[in-house]
This record gives sequence, structure tokens and C-alpha cells, in this order.
Amino acid sequence: MERGYRIRSKPNYETLVWKEKASAHVVVAKGAGGMAVLQLFQQMHPVQPVTVFYVRGDSTDKDYSQTLTKLVGDELQVFDTQMEALYAFYRRLPDMKMGTRFYVSGTESFIWSLCKLAALFDIQESEIVKQLSNSLSRPVYCVHCKATTPNVTTNIVACSKCSRKLFVRDHFSRHLGAYMGLMIDAENPGEVPAIEEIYP
Repeated sequence: MERGYRIRSKPNYETLVWKEKASAHVVVAKGAGGMAVLQLFQQMHPVQPVTVFYVRGDSTDKDYSQTLTKLVGDELQVFDTQMEALYAFYRRLPDMKMGTRFYVSGTESFIWSLCKLAALFDIQESEIVKQLSNSLSRPVYCVHCKATTPNVTTNIVACSKCSRKLFVRDHFSRHLGAYMGLMIDAENPGEVPAIEEIYP
């Protein structure tokens, strides 16, 4: 029923495009998001300093690290895990100058994990150019135990913390960086509809 109309809270994503007025550029991507970075560098190479943080794709994702290394060179830092990349990004934030432009590409879970880190330094998510890449999977916030389950591809998911069966709503919280998940069998325990993959 929710998918019959546009949900205002759902984020709008765009294609990565360099911002002309900038003191520096910071690009962060994961897995298939590397393709967006390749396309970004095909537009031009900015005259301002550029730093690229890239997380290698895993067995279920594409890995553009070798191609990016050839194209981006010394401006590229490659990481094996999302946590390593986000920590490196977090450590760099205090040293970034006014006018630095930010770009991120990957799954929604990855994008909003980065946005939450940036917010700790008063960087608004509206200031970050965001491109959704490869997967429509969603981060889902359990309204019951307050945990977030990343990369959900189905209409119903078991919470990663409390194991409640959650219905994945289309309502998105920018503050939490996730879609809301409500216990689907609260009134009739054990009655769970068919689980379907709808965010491949």
C-alpha cells in the first residue's frame, strides 16, 4: 500500500558530479560504488586536492580497487572493510578545510553510516552528494529494541539484535539513517506473511 505513492521522507539520490566551488574534494565509495567514482573522474580532474576512500567489494559485490588505483593514483586509499574506511574518514574530518566538498556512493546502509559520521562535525547530509549504487538494499531500524539491521533486501526481516520479525516500511528517518521496521506479528504471534525480496 505504501508503494503506491511517493513517500516524502524517502531520500533522493543523484549522480556524482564535481562541485566547481571547492577548496578540496573527498570521495568515499564501497564495492559497486566504485563505478560512480570512475564516472566522476571521467568528467574531469579537479584542480583542487582530491582524496578518495574506497572499500573493496566482497564476494557478493564488485571490486573496482585495481581500476581506481590506475585512474586515481596516490589520491586513493583502499580498505578491506567498511569500518576501516569510515574510521579513516572520521579521523580526517577535523583537518578538512572550509569549502571541502563531499561525495559518497554505495548502498544506503553505507551512505547513511557516512552521513551520520559527518554530522558529528556539523556537515549536513544535504551537503553530501549521494549516489545509490548497485543494490536497493535498506538499513532497517527496529522501533522496539533500537538496533539497525543493514542491507535488508526483503519486505520482512528478523531484527539483528532482538530477532523480532519486522515489516520494512517506506518511511525513512534521516536522523537515524534507516527505514522504520515494525514487528509484524505483534497482535497475532507467529502469523508472518510470505517473505519476498523486493529491494534487490
